[in-house]
Amino acid sequence: MDQETLLKIQQTAEEILLVIDRVTKEAGTPYYLFYGSALGAVRHHGFIPWDDDADIIMFRADYEKLRAYWLAHPQEGYFFQDVETDPGYNIKITKIRKDNTAFVEPYVKDRRMHHGLFVDIFVLDDYVKNGFLRRVGEYITMFDYNATRSYKKDSGVGKYIYPITNRIFRGGGIFRFWYRRIFPKLKKDDSMCSDIASFTNSHRYDFKREWFGEPKYVPFDGYSFPIPQDAASVLTVCYGDFMTPPPPEQQQGHHNFHKLSFTEGYMPD
Repeated sequence: MDQETLLKIQQTAEEILLVIDRVTKEAGTPYYLFYGSALGAVRHHGFIPWDDDADIIMFRADYEKLRAYWLAHPQEGYFFQDVETDPGYNIKITKIRKDNTAFVEPYVKDRRMHHGLFVDIFVLDDYVKNGFLRRVGEYITMFDYNATRSYKKDSGVGKYIYPITNRIFRGGGIFRFWYRRIFPKLKKDDSMCSDIASFTNSHRYDFKREWFGEPKYVPFDGYSFPIPQDAASVLTVCYGDFMTPPPPEQQQGHHNFHKLSFTEGYMPD
């Protein structure tokens, strides 16, 4: 991707972030830049130079309050996308999409859904106290997420496991049963929280609640957006030595495009 196109993606993401920032203030729902966006804020005072999206995170109660507020007060030109507002969308991560733009990834190019440029909203959930039950929930989440995008591996154990789990978890019934019927009844550790949707078998996103605190606004490419109070502890969990950039060959965005447009939307035939 050329630098001019990447800059336009970043500028559009900042535009969406400004809308989110305004609406969260109206709704009284704190949020934080997260993952690569928080890392960019701390290390680069803006986007990581090669990053091609933006992420925020909220505690579950604040997220539900924001969702209700946004749906009651739709923002012209922007779309609150989740599995209920957009029947063609089946990913567990909520997105705020900009209308009349396109950021179409190959694996969803045939889905009839909103494909606009976006900011991801992740959610911090309560932390299950029992380690075994917490792990069960994490695997349910992982297999459900893999099933929604028909994830496959060409080698290793996953080559044989994922075709089976994709069939078992297709439709989301097991995921809904766990999080609507079982999860609320489990004992929680109130000192911890977790981004369950981002769980993978090799990297876990568990955080101390005290690290978040009152959102701390910091400079970000000429704007000001919030990060956790103890962003260093959070970023250490996510990235380890987060102040050391990766080697040049790894300094690239992580999205591929079937179609990218800043002026018109996309819908498959």
